[in-house]
Amino acid sequence: MAINSKNLENDEFGYSCYAIVAPAPSELVGPLLDVEKAAGQDRAKIPAHVTVKGTFYDIKSLDNLLEVTRSVARSHQPINLDTAGMEISESEHSVKLEFVVNPEIQVLHDDLMARIGPLGKSAYPDDPYQSHMSIVNEVKPEGVAIAKQHLDEIDLGDHLRFEAIDLMARDGVAWGGVWKQLERFELGAG
Repeated sequence: MAINSKNLENDEFGYSCYAIVAPAPSELVGPLLDVEKAAGQDRAKIPAHVTVKGTFYDIKSLDNLLEVTRSVARSHQPINLDTAGMEISESEHSVKLEFVVNPEIQVLHDDLMARIGPLGKSAYPDDPYQSHMSIVNEVKPEGVAIAKQHLDEIDLGDHLRFEAIDLMARDGVAWGGVWKQLERFELGAG
């Protein structure tokens, strides 16, 4: 059952919700942050990333969550996600890139769902998996136009390479809160 995670209160570990993401290649982080700023992004947003396991909350053990995520990351190799077939999707208040799901990222997602799913509650359905990168989220309509214009100026290359996944946690609510990286897990390490 989907919930609105925007106003979740912090749990006993100090975070309202969590997500597991593949951070964008370092050369894209700055330009994509510039797009967010130009478009007026003021809702808490994870820096440039592709979502691998969507927002979840109500975990029982942060230590267990960290250990399970570490174990999953070790069992998967780095991933190349092709930009061919990628589409820009927009709504009145958001812009995102939607990628064709390849077997490697699908298996990583499925493994995270199987291992992390029982540790908490999903804020929204994660399946079928949609490999996407939010560019701006819940900005004013004019921010959508600005984001699309600036996005046209960024060269994503023929693929994005992901060497790690991040466990992210939001401290506070969507407006006024901040997403923090709890730990980065190198794919295939160990």
